[in-house]
Amino acid sequence: MKRRPWILLALLFITCLLIPDTEALGAALPQGKTIAVLVRGTPSHAAAARSLLVRALLDGGYRAVDEQQLEKIRRSKAAALALEGDVDAILQLGRSFGFSVLLSGTVTVPKPVRNEFGLFTATASVSVTACHAADGRQIMALTESAKEIGYTPEEAAQKAAEKAAASAGDVILGKRAAGQPDSPASKYTVIVSPVRSFAEAHGIVESCRDAGALSASLKRFAAGKAEVEAEFGGTAAQLLAALLRVRKEFFEESAEGNVIRLGKQ
Repeated sequence: MKRRPWILLALLFITCLLIPDTEALGAALPQGKTIAVLVRGTPSHAAAARSLLVRALLDGGYRAVDEQQLEKIRRSKAAALALEGDVDAILQLGRSFGFSVLLSGTVTVPKPVRNEFGLFTATASVSVTACHAADGRQIMALTESAKEIGYTPEEAAQKAAEKAAASAGDVILGKRAAGQPDSPASKYTVIVSPVRSFAEAHGIVESCRDAGALSASLKRFAAGKAEVEAEFGGTAAQLLAALLRVRKEFFEESAEGNVIRLGKQ
């Protein structure tokens, strides 16, 4: 009987170890502090990622350094060192520009690959680290990746970079854990006819995305039929309704299981 308190204490200790650390799951940035966002990478990728991260912070109720002040920070000699993790540079920037947290990011996009349909596939990764500007202590670190396709290498790379940055923003705000898909999705096959060209077939892929598909790719185009595989976070009926809203010339032929057949006027 005398051992029971010790057993309870042991169970309590183990339970505490098993409870997830909320900082590890995101939303770990201190509220009420001004945050500066610096991102390096190809200029267009870095600018888009920075804009998306700042927007995510503002949407989450955080205070972010405005673009005019960020431009001054980027031009300072300490900025490049701060992006490398130099603590002295981080402290210097914090004192000089009056922010409390530095959110630094790196956008990496390897050379896009051309696929069999003449489109380009790009994979981007966005690595983010947040540090206290007062002492350089790290608050959080994460990396998010995304894959996108485009008609040109530049389009595919830009879309992938933006998607990865948006994903990083969701993790920072605690909307989901790092590496977790945005939402559960099912795979659907959308078959459309008549389709007269590859360009028209690729347009159907874009229409699936416009209808809310998380991803879409052209699987087959032959005999006037385009077959598109789409990941969608809803039912087949919802995807069908969304496609009919996006493309007024489409009409339903059948919807069985995860296969949607559409005609085109």
